[in-house]
Amino acid sequence: MESKLSPPELVERIQKLAELLRSALSDRTFYPPRLTRFEAARIIAARALQLAMGAQPLIDVSSLPNKDPVLIAMEELKQGKLNYVIIRELPDGKTLRLQLKDLIEIERLLQA
Repeated sequence: MESKLSPPELVERIQKLAELLRSALSDRTFYPPRLTRFEAARIIAARALQLAMGAQPLIDVSSLPNKDPVLIAMEELKQGKLNYVIIRELPDGKTLRLQLKDLIEIERLLQA
């Protein structure tokens, strides 16, 4: 179940994400500030494999026309139900660990 945030907690989270986005765009810490198509494909493939091996879906699949694991994984990603960590390698050899939910949130803020 998804927990409901109180208005002060929601404002704090939005401010945190906005600051993260500002800092990322200013010093390019994790460019691009969105989920790339390669990262999305990797996440969907990993989750579809889990579903095919018997993992329980994180969404209600009764509304889906097809119970295909790939389609379920895509819908879980679209709804923001997955909790993955994206690891990006930077040109200087360092690695950056980003929460999938944060990247999706930043994408939504950029599109608004």
